[in-house]
Amino acid sequence: MTKLDKSTISKMGLGGLELGKYLRELRNLKGETLHQVSKGTDIDSPLLSKIERSERLPTSEQIKRLAEYYKISEEKLKIQHVAEKILKDYGANDITFNAVKLVNEELINYNKKNKK
Repeated sequence: MTKLDKSTISKMGLGGLELGKYLRELRNLKGETLHQVSKGTDIDSPLLSKIERSERLPTSEQIKRLAEYYKISEEKLKIQHVAEKILKDYGANDITFNAVKLVNEELINYNKKNKK
């Protein structure tokens, strides 16, 4: 079992892993069972199992609890969550790619306006 600390987590990153697989790796690094994480997060074990298998995406509240439990960045988990939701809902195709490009352009404009 590897010690789960900030150094290990920051080296690990999401590294292209799906959110669920990343959460499973964190749990395994901690050497804990689904039941232990369930007790610590107040998320039931069957739901945690589905999240880890990427059959379900966690809610914002569940992401918050998991981030607190594992002492990791809630923002990083939410970014991955949004990316996976986009792909799940719209697929990996040219339309999704162009839509994400458009959103990126809008975000750049938003940031420029708010810096003034």
